[in-house]
Amino acid sequence: MIATFLLVWTAAVPPVQRPDSATRARINVILQSVRDSLDRVRGAVYNFRTDLGRASPVVVHSRAQRMQASCVGADAALVRLDSVLNVSYPTGAPTDLRRESRALRAEFAACRREYDTTQRWEQRADSVRDWAPYKLRRLEDAMRRFGRVATLPRR
Repeated sequence: MIATFLLVWTAAVPPVQRPDSATRARINVILQSVRDSLDRVRGAVYNFRTDLGRASPVVVHSRAQRMQASCVGADAALVRLDSVLNVSYPTGAPTDLRRESRALRAEFAACRREYDTTQRWEQRADSVRDWAPYKLRRLEDAMRRFGRVATLPRR
């Protein structure tokens, strides 16, 4: 009786899902593409800050375009990562990775809006120059937090 109960009880508890080696390799490739995209964002951040106080409006405009494009590309890489993680972990991807991915995607959405050069750029250029250091620091903090958790759990 007890043996039957233990057998039923252990069969009812779902095992922790871990991706197989081929899936882990695919996830690692996508994680690397996310890291590469984040490096491009870091480069755009560095470029945007360079001599910001004395940069001409034309230079700020071109830097804002690069900033927005790098955020859009990195967000697309995170979307691919999220979709692969959802398929690879049917019970859910690691909690901290999901949380930081959502936070980083929110920062990328803000980046797309804030550095949009197609809507009223002439009126917004000076305010973008003024608040960019604060916004860029927030973006860098989100990328740093994501980078700490962007690893696969060991088998």
